[in-house]
Amino acid sequence: MPEPAAESKADPKADPGRDPLAESPPAAAPEPSLRRFLRNLNLPVAVPVLALIAGAGLSVVAMLHSGRLLRLEEEHRFAARVEEIHGQLADRLRVYEQVARSAASLAMTFPDLHWTQWSRFVEALDMPRRYPGIISIAYARAVAADRAGDLVASMRAAGLPDFRIWPETAGAERVVNIFAAPVNEGNARAIGFDMMSEAIRRSAIERARDSGEPAATRAITLKIDQAAGVGPSFILYQATYRGDPLPPSLEARRASFTGVVLTPVRIGPLVNGLIDANRQDTGIEIYDVPPADAEFPLYRSRRPLDATPVLSLTRELPVGGRVWTVRYDSLPDGLFTAQHWVPGALLAGGLALSFALSLVLRMALVTHSRAVELAGEMTASLRLQEAERQQLFTQAPLGIALVGTDGLVMDCNPAFAVAAGLPRQELLGTDLRLRFSDQASVFALEAALQGESGKLESDQPLLLGGRRSHFSLHFQPVTADGALKFVLAFAEDIGEKRRAEQHIQYLAHFDALTGLPNRVLLYDRIAQALREGRRDGTKVAVLFIDLDRFKVINDSLGHSFGDEVLRSVARRLQAGLRESDTVGRLGGDEFLIVVRRVAEPNDAARVAEKVVAHLASPFAVGGQNFVVTPSIGISLYPDDAEDPEGLIRCADIAMYHAKEQGRNGFRFVTKEMGAKSRERMDLEGSLREAIRAGQLFLVYQPQVDTLTGRIVGLEALIRWRHPDEGLILPGRFLPVAEETGLVLAMGDWVLFEACAQIRRWRTRFDLSIPVAVNVSGAQFRDGQLPAKVARALDANGLSGPELEIEVTESTLIDDVESAAATLAALKQRGVLIALDDFGTGYSSLSYLHRLPIDKLKIDRSFIHDLSTGASDSSVPRAIVGLGRSLGLSVIAEGVETQEQLQLLRDLACESYQGFLFSRPIPVEEVERLLEKMSAVAQTVSAE
Repeated sequence: MPEPAAESKADPKADPGRDPLAESPPAAAPEPSLRRFLRNLNLPVAVPVLALIAGAGLSVVAMLHSGRLLRLEEEHRFAARVEEIHGQLADRLRVYEQVARSAASLAMTFPDLHWTQWSRFVEALDMPRRYPGIISIAYARAVAADRAGDLVASMRAAGLPDFRIWPETAGAERVVNIFAAPVNEGNARAIGFDMMSEAIRRSAIERARDSGEPAATRAITLKIDQAAGVGPSFILYQATYRGDPLPPSLEARRASFTGVVLTPVRIGPLVNGLIDANRQDTGIEIYDVPPADAEFPLYRSRRPLDATPVLSLTRELPVGGRVWTVRYDSLPDGLFTAQHWVPGALLAGGLALSFALSLVLRMALVTHSRAVELAGEMTASLRLQEAERQQLFTQAPLGIALVGTDGLVMDCNPAFAVAAGLPRQELLGTDLRLRFSDQASVFALEAALQGESGKLESDQPLLLGGRRSHFSLHFQPVTADGALKFVLAFAEDIGEKRRAEQHIQYLAHFDALTGLPNRVLLYDRIAQALREGRRDGTKVAVLFIDLDRFKVINDSLGHSFGDEVLRSVARRLQAGLRESDTVGRLGGDEFLIVVRRVAEPNDAARVAEKVVAHLASPFAVGGQNFVVTPSIGISLYPDDAEDPEGLIRCADIAMYHAKEQGRNGFRFVTKEMGAKSRERMDLEGSLREAIRAGQLFLVYQPQVDTLTGRIVGLEALIRWRHPDEGLILPGRFLPVAEETGLVLAMGDWVLFEACAQIRRWRTRFDLSIPVAVNVSGAQFRDGQLPAKVARALDANGLSGPELEIEVTESTLIDDVESAAATLAALKQRGVLIALDDFGTGYSSLSYLHRLPIDKLKIDRSFIHDLSTGASDSSVPRAIVGLGRSLGLSVIAEGVETQEQLQLLRDLACESYQGFLFSRPIPVEEVERLLEKMSAVAQTVSAE
């Protein structure tokens, strides 16, 4: 018999007759019904249904909420519309009150105002267009009953023979309508009506009288509308007083009361324009009493008969001391608005989205079964990525090689084989330490095999037997758990990059056009030469070369032609120098030569002579033969400067003096040249400050009639009062201004200052003579002269003939067509034109005939020659005759003696200017002359 223990360990399945429940542990608590329900729930069906129900519920809530929001939005929009219309109505009434105040001010300012003047005032208001609803503006005068006859008599005397006061019965004080405009039949019927005869009008007039403010009647039917049956109106009264526009006390206002301005206003036209006839979405009703007490409104806007207000708002409106009640109704406009369709659309959209969401959930649950398929796809994707990495290694443009720990090539991509210049199969298994042609590469690979990365560049073949180039190599050890696995060798061919860098370096130091050293390299060469000169005790010469009139070549033959000339000049300059010397190009047509080991200045002079000789032979470029001459300035180290910048500056100064001395030569720099250059630079800086600080001023030289001695014009001349040097004349600073371009700013100042002075003299002396202003060539060619002249004239209220523009003859003949257009624009503005220095340039009858000139000025050199006997009077006589034949006036300048004046009289020259009559004088002395001239003119007119 087996042991109990053994029996207890027997397999229960061995005895089919055993009750497993009798031998099992005690049963657990019953499973909750909700959990059982959820466990048995068919999720692919239940979840979409629950989502559909929840979505439908949310859609209904959204529909109700949107309807409420749209209602609130409609109320807000209607309130804004009401405020807009109500504000416009209130603004219109305030404007009408202001009209009444303005008319009252007129009546108080002019107590004896005639009815025709009143009519003109009212007609100027353009009431039908600007003030709809106002029928007329009338004035009723307050008069005691015993003085009514005087009023009738005065009105009949004023041109109203039928004037009478009606009704004839009245109280002790009458307020009689005496003016009504615009003049028409209806307004004429109201003339003479006593406003105090009716209680409604009397009450409003008394309120206006006692308050001094506009007072309105309640709704009435106007006298002029009684027969026509026009809708209700009201009258706005504004009291007028004697003396003070608004007496301070009630008693004073009643005592000084003189009448009222009355403004009858029809309510319908007043309101109708506020609502668009095509947009009847808002109804208006106006009451002058509380709506509950009113039988009918004063005004009711047009609306459909079956229109039921959706919303209503009530506002109060003050009108001349009364309060109107305005009710605004929101009327249906028949349009299909958001309030009609948005809630339904939300419900429909929500249901549709709920149904779509249930379908999506259904599809998501169904696709769960495809998870296994997706796992397979992910595995395939990983394999694809591995293939892509292999493809990246194979197709990488950078050469990559995997080097084992023994130095043998495990693998390499095609780019590495190309860089090495050997077949890939030949490289596999090769020991790179034995194949590298550069020993530095071997050392770098050995270090990488020891765990140290390294970079280097080599201009040797990458491997023995391969191609030569410039390579960048990078060795990167790859480790795992601290142990070296392999070394990545990267090889990049940077030959093209290095060549590009070398080219950039060349461009940074050499001129791209001529191939000569540029400014940067020249400074370096000069510094080297200076160090050598200090060491050896020798001199260094710097020759600054500028080609004469090279701009003419560029302008006439073109820049490409000029570039070829520059290249030819560079070749000749290089051919004539020693190997130790340097020739370079600073830019444009400027070259520089650095001469080393100069024993004495004559050595530098011989180099300059050689340059002049080399450039003297004609150049043959593009089928053209011509000669290019140089102007050369020479500076020496250590005599003139001890640094590159100083030597170049001194040579530049000497070069400009060579140009001034006739070009095609050379000059050594001197201390006097430096001082003169510094003086010119100081003068330029001071001139800029003078323009900013207002140190410039104008003097005026009178122009006089040769026969009568009467002043016929003035010429404005510029002067400079320097704070340290005192008065500086134009001969010193004008050349600097023209060279630096400051003449434009200076000329603008002269133009505006002269026009301002003309305005002051016109105001004080009634000046009728013109004032002449000189215009430089730069100003004339600027293209802005007519516009600047127009601005100066307009800013000072001048019409044009008060100003005379003087232009030199040489300025005009440079470009006659352009000059004619500019002068025509000036003449169109009314300005006078004078041709200055006539006879000293290329005088031509053809351009004189084409240009709109008013005056010729004989140059002072001809006048001077008349008195000295250097020449006869044929030239001045010809100029005077030419001017007379062309209808031009002629003036001579520089007249200093009576003899010269008499000769001009004999020549019948009209006017002159010069020291004989007056030097250029300041404004104060001119004004004394103008005062005398004005006094003489007044005396003559009195006689």
